[in-house]
Amino acid sequence: MRAGNTKNQTQAPGLTRPHKLTGFFALMILFSCFCLSVAAEERDEYALLNISVGQIGVLDDLSTDSFGLEYRFTPFTGPHDIRLIPAIGATIASNGSHYIYAGLAYDFYINSHWLLVPSFVLGKYKQSVEINLGNDLEFKSGIEVAYQFENKYRAGVAFFHISNGGISESNSGTEILAFSVSIPVM
Repeated sequence: MRAGNTKNQTQAPGLTRPHKLTGFFALMILFSCFCLSVAAEERDEYALLNISVGQIGVLDDLSTDSFGLEYRFTPFTGPHDIRLIPAIGATIASNGSHYIYAGLAYDFYINSHWLLVPSFVLGKYKQSVEINLGNDLEFKSGIEVAYQFENKYRAGVAFFHISNGGISESNSGTEILAFSVSIPVM
């Protein structure tokens, strides 16, 4: 079932597109955090305010405008000395749906300016007629490619998948493509 389809349908056995994307992003986040962390540079310890503008439903031919605000806290040391970044935020769509969430991110420095930022969050989703994801509880996983300027501001492009992970009968899922600016909070 696609994001714009609100009819109840029985899903075929096996992995659907949302399950495959959720698994892909979860694997990508683990790979980035655990396998590639040895190449990561230490970053200054500061929080970020991330502002994003994008489109929801980019793979569903829906393309509803979205606006996001996220606060990324100062990192803490997680398992295997990985610097995890707690985050809280909200995304509002022009069609009335919105998503409020909390989760974790990780800064993987490719070099002194370029970063990959995988993230995984859990949140409450308010449905709209165009975007019915099947549940109020939804997971969002994604990856951001960002450029960090000398003044620690960042500009990036992010791709996210939102899905309930199969915890309800309907699990259509949708994707977000967004441009973001991150402002350091020191």
